[in-house]
Amino acid sequence: MRIDPVQFEEKNTLMRDYRSHFEKIQNKFDYNPFRQDCWKERLDEIRDRSFHRTELSEVLKKMNEKYGAGEMTLAHIERLKEDDATVMIAGQQAGLLTGPLYTVNKAISVIEAAKQKERALGKPVLPVFWIAGEDHDFEEINHIYLNQDGLKKQKISQQTDGKTSVSDVGLDEDAAKNFIDDCFRKLPESKHTKEVYDRISNALMGSKTYTDFFARLLIALFKDQGLIVMDAHAPAIRHMEKDYFVQMIEHSEAIASGVYTREQENRRQGYPTTIGAEQKDAHLFYHEEDRRVLLVREGSRFVGKQGEVELDEDELLMIAEETPGKLSNNVVSRPLMQDLLLPVLGFIGGPGEISYWSALRPAFSELSIKMPPILPRLSFTFIGEDKRIASRNEGIDLYHVLRRGLGEEKIKYLASQTNLPLEEMREEAKREIARIHRPFQEEAGTIGPDIEAFAGKNLAYMESLVDELVERISKEKKKSYQKTLDFYREMENLLRPFGGLQERVWNPVPFLNEFGWNFFTEIPEYTWDFRQQHYLIYS
Repeated sequence: MRIDPVQFEEKNTLMRDYRSHFEKIQNKFDYNPFRQDCWKERLDEIRDRSFHRTELSEVLKKMNEKYGAGEMTLAHIERLKEDDATVMIAGQQAGLLTGPLYTVNKAISVIEAAKQKERALGKPVLPVFWIAGEDHDFEEINHIYLNQDGLKKQKISQQTDGKTSVSDVGLDEDAAKNFIDDCFRKLPESKHTKEVYDRISNALMGSKTYTDFFARLLIALFKDQGLIVMDAHAPAIRHMEKDYFVQMIEHSEAIASGVYTREQENRRQGYPTTIGAEQKDAHLFYHEEDRRVLLVREGSRFVGKQGEVELDEDELLMIAEETPGKLSNNVVSRPLMQDLLLPVLGFIGGPGEISYWSALRPAFSELSIKMPPILPRLSFTFIGEDKRIASRNEGIDLYHVLRRGLGEEKIKYLASQTNLPLEEMREEAKREIARIHRPFQEEAGTIGPDIEAFAGKNLAYMESLVDELVERISKEKKKSYQKTLDFYREMENLLRPFGGLQERVWNPVPFLNEFGWNFFTEIPEYTWDFRQQHYLIYS
């Protein structure tokens, strides 16, 4: 494999400053992740805090064993009991067949970051993938895109009520199997197809929910890298979170006010505001009869945003202590819960995540903890060597395609292929034929109407022969460059699908089918720079 860094024009203003001018936004974060001494400072801070390490380790062991974890993952979980062990963490809601490629990129990022920090600190740093199983937007995860004469959505047939958390959605095994079969029918056969199909089918067989299926696939893909997966919506995890829910409820007003104020400040400074925070937000969900209700504060009461439920603070505190499974986190409380529950050395986030984390420092401060250092996740585009060579032969600059797409190149190519002015030639030929034919028409008119009519048909016939010739020439010319246009379309779909990055649209399965099950774990040793925007990887 060959690995090349790629730089884009950064459209996210906060990410531009985060990577290149951290001093402009340092007041929004507790640590500068690109300063090496910050990691030692963070380690020292974690040592002064206490965690339920043994209980957490036992819960994660059972969870990961259920998902088919390998020896390295189980060894990592056992090391979590050590007082100086920490974790690098990334998270994502469960997606079908892992969802878009950025999910796999997050897993690679957290594994690589854990290795880097363990080497630098000489202490155990473990990679954890937090599955946000409480999320309920099934429409967001119930499909993938495959390249079949253009990128087309492949959707599973199962329906949900749209309110139940994904971890609670029972997996329709028949619908899932039919979906997998349909996807593989649309993939080209390769020497890896059977193995990839069998591994995905095996992951499906033991899964009761879509979160199970997602977790089993992640574990199967990164079995030898020691990745720990954690379903945040599992009852055993919720039980461990009860004391932290109590803290969030008791401090909810101050947390909401601080996040709201900071987000307004971000807006004034021209940075993206992705939370849409309000001062009355409770930043917690309440689960009742398979419904997930977002809570807001009204004085001392907590009510559903649509009036679905009404609880006073004492009632909500009792729920947190006695039935914490009825509560779950939102985009603000989830980072707090991660940091309270786990010895988080650092967080791996995408551009959108780092944007909303920029408003969370007041919330961490309210609970007397610091935000962990946040590393931007690694971003990759994958391309096979055959397509790299074909692109070079066509004069296509892959870096230009990644930055701007292929629209400009296609226009230039078409212009270069239409140098014959066929339409002008057609009209000129018809005018010349009409000029030559005119004496015959005039002579035919002196003989009689029948001969005159025949002369008119004769002219029309000769003109039609010109039209036919032009169409044949156009058709043959189009054939000669259609193959090139098809290749342009293929490359644009691969590298800039729908005008965005590959990782936001493509699913990992086509790459596994083409390159093999271990494709994502066979990336060679490389000194990954988390400040880099993007990497182009040739296989």
